[in-house]
Amino acid sequence: MSRPWPAIAAFLWSLSAAAPWAQGSQARSLLDLGRQAQLGGDTLGAIEQYRAALEVNPDYGPALAGLAECFFRLEEYEEALPHALRARRYDQSNLALAVLEGRIHIGLGEMEQARALFNGVLAREKNNLEAQFALAELDIASGQKRNAALKYLETLRIRPDSQQALLALAVLGDSDGDRGAAERYLELALRYHADDPGVRYAAARFALQRGDPARAESHLRAALAVRPVFVDASLLLAQVLLVRQRAPDAVAVMRELLAARRDLPLAWYLLGLAYESSGDLPQALASLASASRLAAEDELARLALENLALARLEIKDEARRRLALPHLERGRRFEERNLLEKALAEYRRCLRLDPESRDGRLAYAGVYRLLGYPAKYRQELEVLRRLGFQDNAITDGIEIVDSQLEDTVAADWGLDQYALERRGYSLAAFCLAREVRELHPFAGRQLEEYLKDQLRRFDTVLVPEAEPLAQSFEEAFRKARGLDADYFLILRFEESERSFSAELEQYLGRTGTRVATYRAFRTGNDRIQECLGLLTTQLEAALPAWGRLVTREFDKGVIDLGRQDGIKAEDKLVVVKRGKVRLRNDGVGLAIEEKDVVADYQVGQPDERVSEGILSRRSFFDLSNPGDEVVFQPAPGSGAPAQEAPAEASAGLLRRLYRLLGLPAAGRAPD
Repeated sequence: MSRPWPAIAAFLWSLSAAAPWAQGSQARSLLDLGRQAQLGGDTLGAIEQYRAALEVNPDYGPALAGLAECFFRLEEYEEALPHALRARRYDQSNLALAVLEGRIHIGLGEMEQARALFNGVLAREKNNLEAQFALAELDIASGQKRNAALKYLETLRIRPDSQQALLALAVLGDSDGDRGAAERYLELALRYHADDPGVRYAAARFALQRGDPARAESHLRAALAVRPVFVDASLLLAQVLLVRQRAPDAVAVMRELLAARRDLPLAWYLLGLAYESSGDLPQALASLASASRLAAEDELARLALENLALARLEIKDEARRRLALPHLERGRRFEERNLLEKALAEYRRCLRLDPESRDGRLAYAGVYRLLGYPAKYRQELEVLRRLGFQDNAITDGIEIVDSQLEDTVAADWGLDQYALERRGYSLAAFCLAREVRELHPFAGRQLEEYLKDQLRRFDTVLVPEAEPLAQSFEEAFRKARGLDADYFLILRFEESERSFSAELEQYLGRTGTRVATYRAFRTGNDRIQECLGLLTTQLEAALPAWGRLVTREFDKGVIDLGRQDGIKAEDKLVVVKRGKVRLRNDGVGLAIEEKDVVADYQVGQPDERVSEGILSRRSFFDLSNPGDEVVFQPAPGSGAPAQEAPAEASAGLLRRLYRLLGLPAAGRAPD
């Protein structure tokens, strides 16, 4: 009987020899899946496949390059850079990888490193178009749009049919307001590349922005006929159909897309809006809830869901209570970390959704007590008592705080300071329909509603109800005059996957003169909430205190301005005849005539929303009366000056270009 060892050894050797081949085959298969996901617009799915390929082969250059591209698209430049560097280490001759690394440096703001990489590529390959395009992108990021345009024009001199150069010139022309140039370059791109889905998609975006949704639909249908699985085109088509008031068709487009890809939060978001437009409230709520579950960090999807619940559901609806609970929990976490303003914002949103929440209102009241406003704390406890809550936490709280309020200005004068009708600034808020750079279609309406909610947290601001979208500045101005608003606001914003920037322009309601501009930019979580919170805080801080004389006795008087309005002991104000204070024409501020001033007023003791002080008359006769207006003496030329509207931000313009053209792809390393 022969010994089996030689046969077994040969078998084991064959297995060991086959193992590297099997691993290589598995890595290539995962790479192919990643590329398919990336081409289909599933960036997160592509990342998963590329990482799986690297689990099999940690040094697999093409998978590293794919990860760099994906993180570049997500604007996670710090994450993209090490993958690009490792990919280049394994394929040092790949010039396209050097270009990708340079583009990542642009995203990081490292312009000189980017320029060195691009020039290095051109030194090795004089006519490398990707490096030339990247240098043009560097010019855009540096604010040198004219230099960028010259580089693209030079490309057209060599290659008149260059798709990337033609579309880039169309974007640059549009950003400069040169509609003729933008359309001319777009028409050339269509002439040379009529069958290219990407060009059709770009043409559709331009058409929609120009207010021609029918033409946009035609381009998108053509793109999808060539590439049926084109996520961005399907999403844009649903948006176009909603603009054309064909909500059932939009529902069908999104359902077809979600049948193939159920992991797309933006598709669920659009489906929710389409169901809302169709009148199917349960499906709309369910779809928006799916979008929020898939992307917990997606503030726009959550705002759309909450805004719909606020607009269409009864106060006691259980769905509203469920939506309020996360805000209550977040508020508690902020409060534990002593972030009281953030906690207050979360508790306020909780109560907006569920006004009868006992725990929410107790928490909201508690923050005011910590901030030093016991009368406000008592007012909120009284709301709970009127709602029928009679437990010890409420009744004992009222009893304890009542003893603390005995020696206040309000108590001495017998005033309910939180029940006084105060003079407020009337602010109408709008968003221009086609002046936004958004990832979420129709985000303007959602953000405008949230902006108004943020403004209403200030007692001195009144926000009239009005349709938030305006097609033009003229329409916003006309609506503001119809509402008799003191000022009107126009919100402009730009969102990307990881950042949000917003600009709030303030105009005088009666003349349409721009009097101030406020800007904010945030990245990371809660960026929308923080941006709009910052903008509204800046706006409210710019509005001067404007109160009334509530009551008086001899030379003592009480005004309806207090510590919540920034009033301090020994502040000096003036009393003006009723109806004689007006808004400045040249900035944010108040104007008075000296002849209308009837008394000086010095604050002695400020309370939360009222103050007691001394009246000093300006003439032999005592002319000040309850109802007269009280303001700080305006300094000559005071008031924030009108500001010029800024040009489109360089980073935003470059981001818009990348979205239109698609991710600039790195050259594929050999498999």
